[in-house]
Amino acid sequence: CDVLVFLRAVRIPDLQPRPTMSLTVKAYLDRPGAQGTPPEHEIRRFAIDPSVSSSYDYLSRKVAQVFPCLSEPGNFQLFWKDGEGDLVSFSSDEELLEALGFVSDGIFRIYVKATSSGSSQATPGDAQPDGTFHPNVVCDGCN
Repeated sequence: CDVLVFLRAVRIPDLQPRPTMSLTVKAYLDRPGAQGTPPEHEIRRFAIDPSVSSSYDYLSRKVAQVFPCLSEPGNFQLFWKDGEGDLVSFSSDEELLEALGFVSDGIFRIYVKATSSGSSQATPGDAQPDGTFHPNVVCDGCN
């Protein structure tokens, strides 16, 4: 009983990881104009490597870099727009991840509001109607 066996060589493609695409960020800067002038608006686009796309510190440093007028991360606040059109503030990796979950067209839109560059201390004019400066935050600096 003779058995004939045919072997066929099949090339297996290299199992290289697919290149991941960077995250495109579109940043809208809103900063107060000089006294008696309307606010100034500026829009910038930039890419962030996927390995650091969930780092709030990296994102805030990048925003400070692309908008030289901001000079450093402490001089502005970052926001994203939710499904209801509300601007939602974010200032941590966890909040950034929440915001990234709402990216639908591959562009992460952030809204940058310049704060007074002189001081990060709260002033009485910054207080909420109930007298708190930072709602839902226990603040050692205010007590």
